[in-house]
Amino acid sequence: MVEPREMLSLIPHGLYLIGVQTETSRFIYTGSWLTQCSFEPCLIATAVRRTHEGHALIQKAGAFTVNFLAEGQLDLARVGFANPGDRLAGLDCKPCPETGAPVVLDALGYIGCRLVNWIEGGDHDLAIAKAIVAEQFREGEVLNIRDTPWTYS
Repeated sequence: MVEPREMLSLIPHGLYLIGVQTETSRFIYTGSWLTQCSFEPCLIATAVRRTHEGHALIQKAGAFTVNFLAEGQLDLARVGFANPGDRLAGLDCKPCPETGAPVVLDALGYIGCRLVNWIEGGDHDLAIAKAIVAEQFREGEVLNIRDTPWTYS
């Protein structure tokens, strides 16, 4: 027998920069728990640590972007783990036309999302959101956490 976490570590986890914009703040962080959860309407679910700054901001804004990172973009993924301050400084970004949330132009592309439900869980809650706009900037494979020196457990 093995610990459940050992088996859960086999689940592939892409790395994404989650962007959010409120009236007074803009923020970006690296997320790895993301999945599509409905075809019609097109819904995604992402887990957000309850104590994380992004948690309150997503609830306040009611919208966010998911910026898909490409293989080899480890430095870009690190931006989302940065210390407090403007994590977007130095990034080539534009606002999502539907949500205003940050779109990272060096990413593979993005999805702009509107929050439709919030489900409380353990140390993370699930943000269920409708994918309302998307744009692809280039082809490539998504950076996977197994291809980094990091673990998330």
